[in-house]
Amino acid sequence: MAGYTYQERIGALFLAALATGAYLCTLVYCLRWLSFSDQGWKLRKPIDRTSLTIALMLFALSSIHITLAAVTTVEWAEYAVSRFVPNSSKLPWSATVMCTVTNTSVLITDGFLIYRCWLICAKSLRSILFPSVFWVGGLVCTILQIYWQVVKSADIAGVWVPVNITIGPGTVLTPFWASTIVVNIYTTARIVYRIWKAVKIQRNVRSSTRDLDFIARVLFDSGMVYLIVTIPHFIVWWTPNSSAAILVLGWINLPVLCSTFNLIVIRTSQYRAEGDQEWHTEGESNRRFREELSGTTISVVTISN
Repeated sequence: MAGYTYQERIGALFLAALATGAYLCTLVYCLRWLSFSDQGWKLRKPIDRTSLTIALMLFALSSIHITLAAVTTVEWAEYAVSRFVPNSSKLPWSATVMCTVTNTSVLITDGFLIYRCWLICAKSLRSILFPSVFWVGGLVCTILQIYWQVVKSADIAGVWVPVNITIGPGTVLTPFWASTIVVNIYTTARIVYRIWKAVKIQRNVRSSTRDLDFIARVLFDSGMVYLIVTIPHFIVWWTPNSSAAILVLGWINLPVLCSTFNLIVIRTSQYRAEGDQEWHTEGESNRRFREELSGTTISVVTISN
């Protein structure tokens, strides 16, 4: 039995719905910038199919998650009112699917982040070896999580572990969240360093700090916002009587992840559009630098995970 009441579950659903509503607002703007031209409503040519595909995949996974959260919360409320005790041996398929879609979303965005880091680092495999190991570790944890919840949940339910397991397989979810934190911190730092070097080289061409300021805002909107949710989510697994906190942070984590992805697409697209309007007043070398920087900053789009 999970260590929280149905009232706490309703509260968690309410907060998740608010986070999902904010995410859907960012999704509309994100799809606009990915699908249509900067200065109007003509279809963009060419469309960034990779970013568009990821945005739609995250939307599908997020929709599955919030739908199951709502359905299971209603079931819990009905059980509480009728004092019905559900069969504990029943396969927890809804919890399994919810955990899996969340982990899959994190793996998608982390993988895309590692790929962009690889591009920025001149396709150097050495530059992404460290985060790739942790990404594979997160994938293994996801597979173990599915196996645990489907096959071994009854056998392990009574075993003592140092983390909370009343709400899910904490012994595999905690290393999963630790791995995504490491991936994000490392790749973010690597990307920032490469961008900082690119800007430093161009100081003789551009003396403005606008690009540096923009990079700082991009990093805040992506990595910092996501880590503000992910790090507490990791910590509460180790805290006694924290099932309700785990539920709340777990349910808002996915819409926050999706929102950070969308926000960076929006910000970089707006920055590119503003830059296009200034091109007629810039020299050729400045234009080339702006193109390079715009392509670089879009690479930070999935600091997430």
